[in-house]
Amino acid sequence: MPGAVKLFEVTGEVLEKLKKASKLGKRYMLIGFSGWPDAGNVASLTIQHFIDSLAPEKLAEFELTEFQDLTISRPVVEIDDGLIKGLQFAKSALYLWINPEQDTSLLILKSPEPGFRWKEFTEKILELCQAMSAQRIYLVGGVLDMVPHTRKPKISAVVNMEHLKLEIKVHGFTSSNYKGPSSIHSYLMLRSREIGLEAISIWGHVPNYVPYPNAIVALHLASNLAEMMEISINLDRLAKLADALKRKMDSAMEENPELRRVVEELERRYDEEAGAPSYIA
Repeated sequence: MPGAVKLFEVTGEVLEKLKKASKLGKRYMLIGFSGWPDAGNVASLTIQHFIDSLAPEKLAEFELTEFQDLTISRPVVEIDDGLIKGLQFAKSALYLWINPEQDTSLLILKSPEPGFRWKEFTEKILELCQAMSAQRIYLVGGVLDMVPHTRKPKISAVVNMEHLKLEIKVHGFTSSNYKGPSSIHSYLMLRSREIGLEAISIWGHVPNYVPYPNAIVALHLASNLAEMMEISINLDRLAKLADALKRKMDSAMEENPELRRVVEELERRYDEEAGAPSYIA
């Protein structure tokens, strides 16, 4: 397994692999950041599932010490019986999946969201995209919302080019309307547009009362991503995690009448917004 190297230091061998990836008909980059844009661990779960299911080649890992506020994103220390054994800093990992049968190459970045130097971080990502002649970047994220876990998960999307609006509408995503604090998604998308690279940021809306990693939303997000990229991916493991979470939340509702009341009110609002009759369960 490759060791930690300087951020996005692309060797000649990696460049050759990206050049090979550029020969396929569909060429995408998929990015998921943990941290602020990862409510319910939706981005982390989705990205990890693509990695586990597609089994892409790991190209490299990168330490993020120069891009993180270590007083906020603390490194992890290991101490055994009073003896300090080691210190683990946050890392990004870069993967490449090439599948001639599906005529697709997919570059995957799993990373904590950088706390500093967004511009430099973004430029490195775009260099990788250019090396493989990527046609589009997909970004995934999670956002807390007042939605019920008992209904179809809500997915919203942001695009960086006007013509992409139709595509997210076809997939049933909600077009975002928002003004407020931003993740690195926003800068990356704007910078991508400047160089003519399409970008779509897809956000899974996580019920704000669910205190667990939300595999229900991640499953929906992963399924839609695979459909958008027109690739085949096994979702069985994520589906099992989603079923387990649903059972856990159903049990919690049985034990907690106040939680049930909250969920039922959210269901009513959800159904009204969707135009469904309020009596449908």
